[in-house]
Amino acid sequence: MGIEKEIHELIIAYLRGDISTEEQVVLREWLVRDRRHGELLEELKSKDVLRRDAVIYASFDTAGRWKRLRQEMNKVPRGKSRLLLRWVAVAAVFAVAVLTGVFYWQAYDSPGVEVAESVRILPGSSHAVLITESGKQVSLLGMKDTTLVFAGNQRVEISEDGRLKYHLTTASTVPEWHTLKIPRGGEFQITLDDGTEVWLNSDTELRYPSHFVGTERRVQLTGEAYFKVAPNEEAPFIVDTRGMDVKVLGTSFNLSVYPDEKVCHATLEKGRIQVNDKENGKQVVLSPGEQAVLSGEMLEVRTVNTRLYSSWIKGRFSFASEDLEGVMRTLSRWYNVEYVFSNVSMKDKRFTGTIPKYTEISQALKMIEMTSDVQFKIRGTTIIIQ
Repeated sequence: MGIEKEIHELIIAYLRGDISTEEQVVLREWLVRDRRHGELLEELKSKDVLRRDAVIYASFDTAGRWKRLRQEMNKVPRGKSRLLLRWVAVAAVFAVAVLTGVFYWQAYDSPGVEVAESVRILPGSSHAVLITESGKQVSLLGMKDTTLVFAGNQRVEISEDGRLKYHLTTASTVPEWHTLKIPRGGEFQITLDDGTEVWLNSDTELRYPSHFVGTERRVQLTGEAYFKVAPNEEAPFIVDTRGMDVKVLGTSFNLSVYPDEKVCHATLEKGRIQVNDKENGKQVVLSPGEQAVLSGEMLEVRTVNTRLYSSWIKGRFSFASEDLEGVMRTLSRWYNVEYVFSNVSMKDKRFTGTIPKYTEISQALKMIEMTSDVQFKIRGTTIIIQ
């Protein structure tokens, strides 16, 4: 079939990753021929074709956009109008495929993601190291369906799916403090002894008592975690971080406080939380759908789509106009890789979309490439951004 393919067939081949070099030339020529060709391609691949598996926009007026496309079609010569009509037909085919679950990403390297060596960079997995107050370290990698016994006959269960679960015990009135460290390329789930569930992201550390006593439940966090706090009005739950404290009675929220990020943020899904700026003493109370952002000496509240900030516990990374350097920091922690910008202007490039977590990194980078003009090269465990 070669270069005689119709344009829409070339696009399908490109999306699947089996387009030839000659066909890429034809496709590029078509894209530069008319500015609207590129706009239509971006519309299809970034807002319809990839909406299920690659891009989720917070707000997109689909009906209005296609109405405007039809208006544009009426303004162009008849020949171009037929081409645009064909594009609408292709979009309809893709929409049906997505809705029925037939369309999906093929497991091939993108034509744009250059892999220098045959190295597969796999996604992260459940992995943590438990450190007791005495300094004893226990690797939890691959450990399932077992019970750990610590000082004072305190028992901790590891479930069949690998979750760590503490149980309230009266064995000691002075609980031992434990630290759970999640390495780069890892994630983990833990249930504290009060029933609070915590999802821990890569490169994260949580310090907590083996069981809670007294009038408060206090833990310490570095990195990122999603909390589903068990209610207890007599003992508020407090998360202590480097820049702020978060105080709750019973709620669900995401907290990101990575040392290498310029801002810290607490995002509330359910309930109410109080966020305290340690440096300046400012306090704010959040309602569901709000986020407290701490940047330097500024603590502000904004309304957000909370799913963007908690999607990582559901198998996706979501970004809303995130600069590419921020995207790469997230991916580097999860895939345990390094990255280098050979083109520093790309650091400020904005990306909006979602990327499935449990896919090889070449597939994740492909999805970014197909919704922007950035290109990636993989050299061992280093990603080069061009």
